Parts: sequence; structure tokens; C-alpha cells
Amino acid sequence: MIRQHIFFILSVLALCIPAQALKIDDNDTTPKKPRGVWTHSSSPSILINEKLYNNWSAAGNSLLSIVTNFDGTYKYTHDHYILDNVVKLGYGTDMQDLDANRHLESRRKTEDKIDLTSTLSYRAISWANVNISLNYKTQFADGWNFTGPGNDDGTLVSKFMAPGYITLSLGFEHKEDAWNVSVSPLSGKSTMVLSEEVIEAGQLYGVDTADGKRIYNAFGAYVRFYFKKDIFKDFNLYTRIELFYDYRKPHLMNWDEIEGNYDKYYKRVTKAMSRETDVNFEMTINYKLRSFLHLSASLNLKYDTDYVGIGQYGHWQLFQTAGLRFIFKWPK
Repeated sequence: MIRQHIFFILSVLALCIPAQALKIDDNDTTPKKPRGVWTHSSSPSILINEKLYNNWSAAGNSLLSIVTNFDGTYKYTHDHYILDNVVKLGYGTDMQDLDANRHLESRRKTEDKIDLTSTLSYRAISWANVNISLNYKTQFADGWNFTGPGNDDGTLVSKFMAPGYITLSLGFEHKEDAWNVSVSPLSGKSTMVLSEEVIEAGQLYGVDTADGKRIYNAFGAYVRFYFKKDIFKDFNLYTRIELFYDYRKPHLMNWDEIEGNYDKYYKRVTKAMSRETDVNFEMTINYKLRSFLHLSASLNLKYDTDYVGIGQYGHWQLFQTAGLRFIFKWPK
């Protein structure tokens, strides 16, 4: 419980630091130095796929698929620090007419993402910044593992804040125009499962719920790599890689099996690092056909040993999508 309180206080401080850094004293009469500059980009988008069958000899199911996304970057650049805020939201659903009665009775979620990141970087030396970063991940709606065509043929595996992740990291960052890499040897990651239904379904996401706990606080190392650039004309590539290793995981192992054998200890810890490091890999390719129309393809690959897994893939998770996307650029 004390660890949870400490982590909550650090999270609040991380949110307050940017606010204090941007605070302006209206009563200050000293000569004003040039202030920082805000730059921002907001890109809502929608992908629609529709099929209609009526007395069609080749047969088929009518379908309506809608996927909406919102990508936003809000950056404040000052002589001494940079505040980066990144918002990535997505939700999509498929609706199908399974019995040709012209009603879309079968609904399946196809995308669901809430990903918010705020990073405050101070220029420390010529090639690196000291940064503090706060990341929040969860989803909007219930997630089901369906085993049949009906809406009732499924098992609940996730909900809003089940799981939910908050990662607070302190480290160093090297930033270039198109990419940056951040290494944080001191990082905290809270995993929250706040739904009794998900717990009863057996999806605990690494949280020990035996004593009524709903949060697991990890302490470890966090590495993040970010790349975004127009590779060719109208062709943009975005990549993000995140790695998190929990220092506590080797200590949760059965140490009675080692019995003072330090070589075995080294092998056990090395094995834990190679097999229990959480991995999140994202890649998106956009080709601009028109200012409002993009050909888009994305891949999201995850590895998380705290996820029970479905079928033969175990701890690996894969999500891929492609299609024509309508982009609505908000004015800057």
C-alpha cells in the first residue's frame, strides 16, 4: 500500500512539473525574454468498409465496418526544456448480417486504444537531455474472445482499466529531427485490473488478486525509441519501440532451487531478462494520395508474459490493419 501511495504522488508531481514550468507571473515587471513556442498537430481519421448482399447467388454476409482514430502531438519548445504531449486514440467495430434478415446483429470490436504520453525534457549536455515521462494506456470498451458467430459466444478478457497501465520514468534522451531514444534505468510501472468480471474470467495481467489487490507496482528499466519521417515524397514511416524490464521479477522466482549457486543465479536472471521483458512494437506506413485521403497500413506487436494468452501464440499479441483512411486536419 505504501508503494502505491508513493507511486501516486510521483505521478501527480510529474503532471504538475509541466504546469509549473509554464506558469507566468503577470506581476513581474522585469524585461521579458522570448518565451517558448507551441506547435501542434491534430489528425482525426475514419476508415469505412461497407458490403450489401440481397438475394445474391454467390452468397455473402452484409457488413459495415467503421474504424476511427485520433493522432495528436502538442509540443512546447523553450530554450531550456521541451514538453512533448502525444495522444493516440482508436476505436473500431464490425457489424454483420449473419442470417440475411437485413439486420446487423453480430458486432465485433476491431480496434480499441487509449495511449497518452507526456514527456518533459531538460537540456543537460550537448548530446542528451534529462527527461521525465508519464505514459497511460488502456482501452474504451469490453474485449471478448469469441468462439462462435453469436454475441454471446465469447469470454471476457479485458475492460476499461482492466488492464490499465501507468509508466513513470526518469532518464536520458537523445533527440534528432526524425527520431529520439530514451533510456530510463529508474522507472515505475503500475498494472491495474479494476474489473471483478475480468478477474473472475482468469485474466489477472500479473496482479496478485488473492488478498484483494488490484494493482501491481513494478520497478525497472524502460527504453523507448521513436522514429517518424517522410521517407519519400508523400510516403511517411512511423515506428515506436518500448521495452520494460521489471527488476522485481527475478526475486519472485523460487530461490530454493539455486542453493547458493551463483552461476545458476546469473543464468536465471539472464533468462528472466530475455524472456520477461515487455515489448511493444508499433509501425505505421502512410501514403498520401490526397491531402484528405491516405493509404495506411499498421502493425502492432506485443510480448507480455503477464498475459495468459489465447491459443497457440501464448504471450505474443499481434494486431495489423490496412486500408484507405479519410484524414481531417484540424487548423493549427
